[in-house]
Amino acid sequence: MDLVELLSTKLPVSSAWSWLPEPASTTAEPVDWLFMFLAWTCGILFLLVVVPLIVFAIRYRRRHEGQKALTQKDHNTTLEVLWTALPVVYLALLFHWGFVGYTKMYEAPVDAKQLRIEGKKWAWAATYPEEDGGFEVGAGEDIVLPLDKPVQLTMHSIDVIHSFFIPNFRVKQDVVPMRYTQLWFRPTAIGVFPVFCAEYCGESHSRMMQKIRVVTEEDYAAWLKKMKGEQDSLPPVQLGEKLYVSKGCNACHTVAAPAGPIAPTFKGLYGHQVTLQDDSTVTADDNYIRESILEPQAKIVKGYGPVMPKMAMTEKEVIALIEFIKSLK
Repeated sequence: MDLVELLSTKLPVSSAWSWLPEPASTTAEPVDWLFMFLAWTCGILFLLVVVPLIVFAIRYRRRHEGQKALTQKDHNTTLEVLWTALPVVYLALLFHWGFVGYTKMYEAPVDAKQLRIEGKKWAWAATYPEEDGGFEVGAGEDIVLPLDKPVQLTMHSIDVIHSFFIPNFRVKQDVVPMRYTQLWFRPTAIGVFPVFCAEYCGESHSRMMQKIRVVTEEDYAAWLKKMKGEQDSLPPVQLGEKLYVSKGCNACHTVAAPAGPIAPTFKGLYGHQVTLQDDSTVTADDNYIRESILEPQAKIVKGYGPVMPKMAMTEKEVIALIEFIKSLK
């Protein structure tokens, strides 16, 4: 997803006077109201403090050496009560407003559609476990959701901390290794909305982007049918090419020479000798590629770090990826 694709989504503000991206979920409006309340009240308080401070500093400045104040008040009960009570009321209001909004954001409706999100360097993968047989979409593929239906995400990371951030929905949640975190929202607008990683996660952090596409229920049902048919009928090479993107292999491995800075290229890999960190060599055959997918730390290629995580893949998917790499001779 490059800059041109990003600007074609609904991330840009709806008008020149907007401070935030176009809202597109039930969460967005309460968050925007709280943000605007904070922005305006803090701006007003800033002026109420700073403007008199500047005026007093100029008007009552010392005009000559040894000048003393003519009068000096050391106590004003009314003023002291006000500057104590008003901030307490203001902060109590903010706490109540924020706490109620926070609890609503993390208490998903019981009928929410369940999705699983996997974060990895440097891609997002989404699994639809409730659909018949389940299926997965990955990097480069849109996460498609029905309009006006609550969706709960159960998320985890297989390497480092990431953060799943949808600006238009005003939701963000850290995605961490060895535990599950959850997030929910209800889309209220049809369109394509960007997803970012909001936690620095390594060299290609800025490219860890995805798109959420919100469609009508009819279009969603048609998309489900299409996805199931595609994943069941693809020949191995085409399935492998699809997995190369959806599993995030393209984030590190290129399919053209030369190799990237993070991982070797797949172009011309199959059948050739690979030099490992201990200067030994191994032939890139089916067994080597399978081991590199399922146990990536077993043999580290010379000149590269051990950054590849373990890939959760079925035997059919492993075979498809091997056949795809074979086709790149």
